[in-house]
Amino acid sequence: MKDKVIIITGPTASGKSDIAIKLAKLIDGEIISSDSQQIYRDMNIGTNKVTKEESLGIKHHLIDIINPNEEYSVQNFSNDCRNLIKDISNRNKSPIIVGGTGFYIDSILYNLNYGAVKKDNSIRDKYENLADKYGNYYIYDILKKIDPTTALKYHPNEKKRIIRSLEIYEKTGVIPSKAKTGKRELNDEIDPFVFFINYKDRNLLYEKINKRVSMMIDDGLISETRNLIDKYDLDENSRSLLAIGYKETYDYIKGKISLDELEYNIRINTRHYAKRQITWMKKYIDYNDKSYLLYREDYKSKEELIEKINKLWVNNGN
Repeated sequence: MKDKVIIITGPTASGKSDIAIKLAKLIDGEIISSDSQQIYRDMNIGTNKVTKEESLGIKHHLIDIINPNEEYSVQNFSNDCRNLIKDISNRNKSPIIVGGTGFYIDSILYNLNYGAVKKDNSIRDKYENLADKYGNYYIYDILKKIDPTTALKYHPNEKKRIIRSLEIYEKTGVIPSKAKTGKRELNDEIDPFVFFINYKDRNLLYEKINKRVSMMIDDGLISETRNLIDKYDLDENSRSLLAIGYKETYDYIKGKISLDELEYNIRINTRHYAKRQITWMKKYIDYNDKSYLLYREDYKSKEELIEKINKLWVNNGN
């Protein structure tokens, strides 16, 4: 018997979390976060975690599970999430996966093979030296020419992941996206209902992004970042600080940019990230006959959109 799962995804600031919480109240669900930054403790403002009040008593999983100086792979997420799906389903509740990290969602929809290619220190040293000499964008551009699909997943500052992708290509002669996913076999243990929340008018999304960035700064993003750096001994190479919002704030704290530049840079980088998310998530629309693209403008209110999702869920025998 396959476990039925709801997946709610979409670009940042599209309202996924609030929609999922209110849906969970309707269908007796529990939420599994598929956000690669909300896994970190003490990173609350910059990742826009829901507060206790906002959660409305709904159980959330895979939030605040590691420290910002610890490692957590996509394979870790896939294992943890799949176990949670079974546990929640066995308790006769509905698992709702919510988030905008496409690679995390892929690891649930598909059976992916990670880490099969062994490391090669000579290849890694070569690209480390190139990055040191010419900068991270130099090796990022190499990856983008070889495999734009894989490059889309990373920010140029994610040097370790970029080098790993280039290493896979040099070792196998196969572009990383193919080497890691193979034939992309579907996960036959779940029956997923995928809802891609988006805006027809991109400017409406950008307005929400701008408001969110201003609110993050007003709510104390700078002091939160200072606390993270001091508490966990983080620097510009720490993976957790590569998250949008934190990497720009790190530059501000180090005196590299002004306060106005801080807000502007976060806004622009978040917009670019939202574009990449939308490009990535378009493929989910054709995943199965229970995948839906829902535009916010097509509904008079968020409540009407939630009711639409609920009806689609119920009408499919749930």
